Amino acid sequence: MKDIAREANVSVATVSYVLNNVENQTIPEKTRCQIMQLVKELNYIPNLAARSLSKKKTGLVGVLINTSANMPFWKRHNYFSFIESLERRLTKAGYHTLLYTLDADHPSLDIIVERKLEAVFLIDVKDDAFYSISAHFIEGVPLILIDSLIEDKLFKQVLFDYHSVLQAALPESPAQTCLIMESYNNSALSLAIMADIPLPKEAIFIIHDLDELNAVLHQNTYKKAIVINEFMGNHIEKAGVFEHISVICTCSCPEILGEITHKIVFKEDKAAAAFALMEDLLQNVDYSVQTINRYYIK
Repeated sequence: MKDIAREANVSVATVSYVLNNVENQTIPEKTRCQIMQLVKELNYIPNLAARSLSKKKTGLVGVLINTSANMPFWKRHNYFSFIESLERRLTKAGYHTLLYTLDADHPSLDIIVERKLEAVFLIDVKDDAFYSISAHFIEGVPLILIDSLIEDKLFKQVLFDYHSVLQAALPESPAQTCLIMESYNNSALSLAIMADIPLPKEAIFIIHDLDELNAVLHQNTYKKAIVINEFMGNHIEKAGVFEHISVICTCSCPEILGEITHKIVFKEDKAAAAFALMEDLLQNVDYSVQTINRYYIK
């Protein structure tokens, strides 16, 4: 920072203000641009530990994924699509992302707690494991649930609006129509999806692995299928057992599907909504005045 200050003919404090985006300092745009140019030329890399001490913040945001044995490829793509988009936004905003996988049945959070995270995103958590996980985080640290339904207004939840898209996917005559969906660790989400579509229970298939999906396709007695997750939809397309397929795209990759498949794409970005919610919670930590705890992606 001293090198940058000397080259720009400004104080070290001014360089610090620019690098840390201090809002209450009036710095000419020309000076700001000059400093940022020197940052690039001198290959300046901020010392995260030093910054944490001076700002009393680590700049670390945790992304926790609940994994299980033999996780199918469509779920891996689902996770990657969201995490890649979220991490890009976090990095641009100056945060450092700590990605950590949890055993869905026996989650361990000792390492996470030691890192003193500023915010946490918890993806697809098991209902009965949630409170044992949330108990590890101190008050004031936003814990945002992704693809999870929890009956507690204290915790914010970001989910796809499955109710609307399922109605759009359902044909005028639902006879001979089935729903094929990926399994979720969060059983409340699965139950909510099933309740949102007027199909008999035997026409709804929750798929845990590829063998199970192939078995359903081999024994198929339906003409139409509604599929949640385009990577699963791509595999079903290739099987050629349905006359018509509607796919609800949850991985932002509708292009992997064929032209004749009915593709339903969410207009809003789940990662963008989750990031905006995090920033809002960091600035407004009084949860008692917040009445909305579920944010549905349209």
